[in-house]
Amino acid sequence: MLDPNNPSDVLSLEKTRNIVKEIIDFGVSQDEIYKIIELLSLELEDREKMLKIVEAINSSIKETKPKFSL
Repeated sequence: MLDPNNPSDVLSLEKTRNIVKEIIDFGVSQDEIYKIIELLSLELEDREKMLKIVEAINSSIKETKPKFSL
């Protein structure tokens, strides 16, 4: 994890903030942000972390979607 107190991580942190700003400035919806996070997580080398992120995203989406019953 990048540490803001570590001088060698400062440029990486700035880069990540700029990437997030570009995405937000692009005008994405909340659902699109979830999908971006999910797709980025698939690029992680740590499979366990990837699975946890995907699971968290999917459970969050299921909780927020309205449930219809007939």
